[in-house]
Amino acid sequence: MLLLEKLPRTPQVTAVSAHCMLHMFTGASSTWHATRFGTGPLSGDPDTPVPPVTLDATDHALLNQLATDGRAPLAELAAATGRSTSTVQRRLDRLRDTGAIGFAVDFDHELLGYHLSARLWLRVSPAHLRTVGKALATHPEIPFAAATTGPSNIVASGIFRDPHDLYRYTDEQLGPLPIDGLETAPILRDVKRLTTT
Repeated sequence: MLLLEKLPRTPQVTAVSAHCMLHMFTGASSTWHATRFGTGPLSGDPDTPVPPVTLDATDHALLNQLATDGRAPLAELAAATGRSTSTVQRRLDRLRDTGAIGFAVDFDHELLGYHLSARLWLRVSPAHLRTVGKALATHPEIPFAAATTGPSNIVASGIFRDPHDLYRYTDEQLGPLPIDGLETAPILRDVKRLTTT
């Protein structure tokens, strides 16, 4: 919020727009997720509702500890909840399997040869919004895609090896889809990434 308060008073900024995310097709951020190609509620059809999960006092204590340190080892989680490490492991497995928690791997994708991150804004007619969004969710290049308000009604993040790889993706993967318009922009630097606090 502090950034949005400062931007209008910054002379170099000539325009600001904000939009509301309406529906997530895949991912929770622009990073590749450990569950990206796994099984369970977090990797399934985003249109399939996930039933609510009943949490007890141990689950709440576990989630509170994970909110403080998402990388806490089992022994530390066991001490914080007053349960054994095997009980904590079973609880974590249940929470993950039901979609109550998820795990993300945030790493430097350049180490794997992916040197270009890009944001994609797509204009799609309402009749094809779900089709295009669900198609994007199956593309390994796209860690994040969502329907949004604004002139471009789908926003996505892509990770590519180089500009030619982005061109190939645009031509071969996006070209056949019913997309009315596309804008792309390279991401030169991430100012803020996911954190555990």
